[in-house]
Amino acid sequence: MEAVLSIVIALLLTSGVLVTVRLVRGPSTLDRAVALDALVAVVMAGIGVLTAARQIPYYLPALLVLAFLGFTGSVSIARFLALRDEAGSEDPDVDDGGDRQTAGHDSAAQPGGPGGGPEASGGTAEQGSGG
Repeated sequence: MEAVLSIVIALLLTSGVLVTVRLVRGPSTLDRAVALDALVAVVMAGIGVLTAARQIPYYLPALLVLAFLGFTGSVSIARFLALRDEAGSEDPDVDDGGDRQTAGHDSAAQPGGPGGGPEASGGTAEQGSGG
């Protein structure tokens, strides 16, 4: 049993080091996010091995908390990256000249923008009825 435990601990340490290298080196934010998720999984596996080796169930709530944090962290990072990719790599508030847009040019003031009434979305009801 001790030999198996030693092999499992060595494999977990090796995978933890490799994942940490990927976390530090990157090269992209997505690589770092996946590496962080894998590192949480390696830590969870280590806690599971510790729990099984010592036969103490008190570490199981820590496993549940880590699983919850790992899942919510992965989902929030993926959502952040998707929103960032959707917006593009440049700042959406800066035009080509480098000047910031004024408040009169934002989406709320344009027709059909948020908060616009019938006048903003195509005129009054009388104009839209063809009469």
